Amino acid sequence: MATTHGGARFRHGPWRGSATIAQVVPIGGGAVDREATEEISSLVLGLGFHKILTAALGPGEQKPFLEFGYRIHEPLRLLELNLDPDTIDRSTRPTRRMRRRDVAASLAIDTASFTSFWQFDADALGEALSATPTSRRRVVRSGQVVLGYAVTGHANRTGFIQRLAVDPANRRTGVGSSLLADGLAWLQARGARSVLVNTQPENEAALSLYDQFDFVERPGGLAVLCLEASPPRLRSANNEETT
Repeated sequence: MATTHGGARFRHGPWRGSATIAQVVPIGGGAVDREATEEISSLVLGLGFHKILTAALGPGEQKPFLEFGYRIHEPLRLLELNLDPDTIDRSTRPTRRMRRRDVAASLAIDTASFTSFWQFDADALGEALSATPTSRRRVVRSGQVVLGYAVTGHANRTGFIQRLAVDPANRRTGVGSSLLADGLAWLQARGARSVLVNTQPENEAALSLYDQFDFVERPGGLAVLCLEASPPRLRSANNEETT
């Protein structure tokens, strides 16, 4: 569901089907300020949710949420690559389009690769594929066994590594670098000038892979923020309404 508050538009709804946790995502319109943050937070908590999570936000986007009482729940490192077609390594292992029969195995690899908060289910995978105007989904297989998968997105002159996961038993075998190289070549062919990816600070395997491709860290990073139900400001407002 999308609503407008103070000129800013937000998408909000259950987080991964939860009955108690909601997600709020700014999606455009005017700038998000403290008043808009209070309005959308009050609306969502009033629907019966106990907790609100935001999308991953940059430092400037976080400010009104933090001022209202949100806290940092999950920090992320944001990496960027300026695409140079002369330096893109080509895939060393063949990649193939992810088909329906590959989804279950890809999600199993995802579960083995990320902490529970970041693990994809089928809905989250669908959201990653539809987050940009065009996207590419690829797998590396050994016979019929999926060894890793990647989702790459493209919007205007910017590319996004939306997801890349490799079966832990098949890491350091060229699977991750092949998937990443495939995505970068696809983005370069479509006119992307830069590529962004975020990852958990403790994900050393991912950080090492992106370092090999000369990604550099953007200062400030990103963070998912969290607001628990009935913060002091909302309790005071509710008490005033009932007295």
